[in-house]
Amino acid sequence: MGHLNGDIDSVGSSLGLYRFARTLNKDAYIVNTTKGLALGNFIEALEEQEEYKNVIIDKNEATAKITPDTLLIITDTHKKSYVEVPELLEKTENIVIIDHHRKSADYIENAILTFHEAYASSASELVTEIIEYGTNDVLLEQIEAEGLYAGIMMDTKNFTFKTGVRTFEAAAYLRKYGIDIIRVKKWFQSDLESYNVIADIVKKAEIINESIGISEYDEKDKNANLICAKAADELLTISNITASFVIGNLGDKICISGRSIGDINVQIILEKLRRRRAYYTSRSSTRRNDHGGSKT
Repeated sequence: MGHLNGDIDSVGSSLGLYRFARTLNKDAYIVNTTKGLALGNFIEALEEQEEYKNVIIDKNEATAKITPDTLLIITDTHKKSYVEVPELLEKTENIVIIDHHRKSADYIENAILTFHEAYASSASELVTEIIEYGTNDVLLEQIEAEGLYAGIMMDTKNFTFKTGVRTFEAAAYLRKYGIDIIRVKKWFQSDLESYNVIADIVKKAEIINESIGISEYDEKDKNANLICAKAADELLTISNITASFVIGNLGDKICISGRSIGDINVQIILEKLRRRRAYYTSRSSTRRNDHGGSKT
């Protein structure tokens, strides 16, 4: 299981773990409900192959299949509130975490094993290492190797950001499976309507301190978080921009995406914003209670 609003890194790394489990003769499933902008092309390619038609399951199917003996592997996140189906965390004590993000306060505490490497480029890189150096010989299907490769490509912005020797070693290992690079690149293509929306967001961006791009997507859109992420990526292609933030409207809540290719750690900034939001929400609730309002 990956994170909420899954992307190619979370699903690609899940595919690699699926093949590892099948090599060990274990039943395995991938929990994913996202088929939008970030994954549409990839999921379509995956579902064209007979083996995976019953492998990707939704919340209800996962809840029905999980037992106290199930091993639940979380990829590309370690946050309790950010996994695809948080309810599954309560249904098993056997949890493994594979992640590359900076550790946050909302981490899953009861994992029996954690492979958490913040210096890795992606979860796909970490899973590729597990497959390459595992005690059993794991033979990936081509689309599984391509999914892992695409996950690395996405999180490194085509091998230009947060790469190391291990990143290229993992990529070289995956290339041995005869990856179709053209097909992988097509998975990242956007439709014209989405591209125009992203272009408009970039067009109205404001530049702060000559190096930080800030913009907003004010339309109510359930895919706002994905649009904002792509727009934030696009802002980094502008000269002298080393960090970008794009705010969006999901309808029931606000989202914000941050990206950086310089010394600014956008994750720390976003974590501070979340803590401040939680603080003011708590203060607001307290004031309502003091004045006789309903408790929240």
